[in-house]
Amino acid sequence: MTSQAKMKTFVTKFNLLYDGIKEFHLSGENGGVAVAHKYSNEVDKLISTELNIDYKSKGIVILALGGYGRRELCLKSDIDILILYEKSKADEAKGLAENILYKLWDTGLEIGNSLRTIEDCLELASMQDSTILTSLLDLRAIAGDSILHTALKNRLNKTLLPNISQNFIDKKILERKRRYEKYGTSDFLREPDIKEGQGCLRDIHSCFWILRAFYCQIEIDRFLDGNFLNREEIRTINESLDFLLQVRNHLHINKSSEFDIIDSDFQTIAADFFKIKDEDFLTKESVFMKTLYGTTNKIGQLTDKIIQRTLDKNKKIFSSKRIQNLDDFYIIHRGTIRAINPAEISHNPSALLAPFEYSATNNADIADEVLTEIKKIKTRRFSMDDKRALNKKFLELLKKGKGTCSVLSNINRYNLISLFVPEFEKVKDLVVADPSHIYTVDIHSLLLIEEFEKLVGGTYETEFPLETEIARGLGKKEVFYLTGLLHDIGKGYGNNHARRGSEMVQKICDRLFVDKESIATIEFLIKEHLSMSSYSQKRDLDDNRLIKEFKDRVGTVERLNYLFVLTFCDLRSVAPDVWSGWKGNLLSTLFKKTIILLSKRKEGDAKASQLSIKNRKEIEVFKQTDRDKFEKIGGKRISTYFDNYSAEELVYQIQLLLSNDGSPLVGIKYSQQNQIDQLTIWSKDREVGFVEICAVLSSSNVNIFSGRVTPLKKSLVLYTFEVNRFGQSTFRERGMWDSIKKNLTSRGFLPEPKPLSRKRVGSMSAKVKTKINVDNSSSKNFTIIELSAADRPGLLYDISKTLKDYGLVIGFVKISTKRGSVDDSFYIKKIDGKKLVGTKDIRTIKNNLTEIVSYET
Repeated sequence: MTSQAKMKTFVTKFNLLYDGIKEFHLSGENGGVAVAHKYSNEVDKLISTELNIDYKSKGIVILALGGYGRRELCLKSDIDILILYEKSKADEAKGLAENILYKLWDTGLEIGNSLRTIEDCLELASMQDSTILTSLLDLRAIAGDSILHTALKNRLNKTLLPNISQNFIDKKILERKRRYEKYGTSDFLREPDIKEGQGCLRDIHSCFWILRAFYCQIEIDRFLDGNFLNREEIRTINESLDFLLQVRNHLHINKSSEFDIIDSDFQTIAADFFKIKDEDFLTKESVFMKTLYGTTNKIGQLTDKIIQRTLDKNKKIFSSKRIQNLDDFYIIHRGTIRAINPAEISHNPSALLAPFEYSATNNADIADEVLTEIKKIKTRRFSMDDKRALNKKFLELLKKGKGTCSVLSNINRYNLISLFVPEFEKVKDLVVADPSHIYTVDIHSLLLIEEFEKLVGGTYETEFPLETEIARGLGKKEVFYLTGLLHDIGKGYGNNHARRGSEMVQKICDRLFVDKESIATIEFLIKEHLSMSSYSQKRDLDDNRLIKEFKDRVGTVERLNYLFVLTFCDLRSVAPDVWSGWKGNLLSTLFKKTIILLSKRKEGDAKASQLSIKNRKEIEVFKQTDRDKFEKIGGKRISTYFDNYSAEELVYQIQLLLSNDGSPLVGIKYSQQNQIDQLTIWSKDREVGFVEICAVLSSSNVNIFSGRVTPLKKSLVLYTFEVNRFGQSTFRERGMWDSIKKNLTSRGFLPEPKPLSRKRVGSMSAKVKTKINVDNSSSKNFTIIELSAADRPGLLYDISKTLKDYGLVIGFVKISTKRGSVDDSFYIKKIDGKKLVGTKDIRTIKNNLTEIVSYET
């Protein structure tokens, strides 16, 4: 048979093998580990048969590396092999390599290959780049000299690892941190990478690489039998690995190449494969992702724990051997919380929370035998007295307010919050189809509480002094902790989660023995937890009617204080890029204006206080700028303007305005705090307005994330935006900004019309529902158009131009862009100054806007 015919035969055999594995997976009867093992074993047989060598062959051995070496070979994944040889067998090894590699390449898969001696392996593995050593830690013999294979393992265990293990471990921990930074971004948290994402396959691999290096032992079986991992940990890892590999195999089958992103399209495919159906109001995709996040959260937390426990073994050699009694049940010994008699824990529910509190206050691990007994409590049937005792202990924990976030995070990790709040089980690991939320509901709720503790603890004292002062002054910390924990609980039970959640409060809090006054406050806060951000970000804060309306809605100073801190913490915990200085300034402005109306002072005192706040800001600003020159250009009616911006922003804007007499005046600076460009444009020309500015920015591919329009006079309007370009800062692109200014000055701002199509860019866009609301009651002088939709390049220009073409004047606008969606408010009126009230006009403009946002440029 010719070499070409042999190659065809090999490829045919491989294709038959591959199709068989594919069917084995698609049957749905076999887990991910079974499929990966079978695929790895079948490839082993194919290679062994083709090379015609066995374990008795001398001087050459074929080794599998990486995922293939771990027997985790997934469909369409790379196949990595190492041909290890003795120097005397160099020519034979090269011939062997040529024989097998050409055939493997013809299968169309990516083949990683190397041809080395033991000395080559040790030399390369000891170098700065840890990639080669990492691959060798997963080595496994396919065929050939078993003695040579054993010799390499022994040299790695006894010669190489003892000398470089700490350096290798440091690199792996750094890689893990960088991987979390990269794959912890908003896009990857909503559409995770099954291989590299947090709590996914790479976390399991990294954990075992670190264990192997630490113990200088690459044989995985030694860990499973040597008490390095307990049975519960092994079970969790095996079950999670089985599920993650099954998902990855199905992902590879349904994508054109090796692809590891679980995008929205695949979420539907996966739900169908696992025979998942819609549950109540949850879509099948949400149910699948809830299962996935439950798995990845467990793996992320467990591998963190195993790695930390391993690294702490060195430290504990020097820790105190003295046993410290903590109470009648628990002791601390060598940095670990232990039970005097673990078997008694499950019979004493009141002792359940203590080890978590001790762990937080002493920065100590909880012994595995303690956790094992605690978990047994979940399956127990409690007497009414035991239930009361347990719930009272939970409320006492919240009242103490010491390390509360750490304690709640730990009991959530072990699925114990449902002991006190059974309703919480519905939102555990639940991801919602809201572009502003990238974390599961339970994790977001805990992050909100963490933000509160940062305020109270002084972390934000310099950056957010007002928020810190108000948070520290809250009377009942347990009210805030319960509100934070429960504020999104309604998301597990249907639409309008704020209302649903508030209706659940009475039952939950009665169970926890919360007093009636606190229950009423918690109900109010959960029902209204979206209102303060909505008012501040979508409404005109210079409208006194609106401030009074919000004041009446809140009712008391105490409730306002709680709601202000809750809104601050909520905004800062939904996603890293949702908070901005602009939103923070709007929020604090609404708070300050409302608290003046709520304060029980005489009207004159209230006005005096308001003037005092404004005067302090004016004094600070005009110390650095020329007030007389500014008032000649901008006028003296600056109340709204000064309310909208911080003193630092005002100084920058006024200095730009006074820098020359031209129009428009364009200034761009980079905000280190918000990590985004801040664009300031002063326009003295009525022909250069919001629509024209959006047109020029759109034609230069500048992406707008937020924006405000502040008229000072008919002949002077300030436009401020937060922008970037292709995800990067534009601050140093002076040529582009000179061109933008030139286009605005010459009025060459209208771009060529672009054809529209129905195709959407990006998988997340399909999940964003279009909402258009026309509101004629919230503003005395303007009609407010609120619009939520999927984002696309040029959308803001298309919307504003549509409004202008219909004869509408934009008097005020608030723009918010977040990961593939927009949430904008336009204050508009007709050219004659009247509001848009006609039913036909409203229907027409809504239809026109719906058509615009439904298309892609």
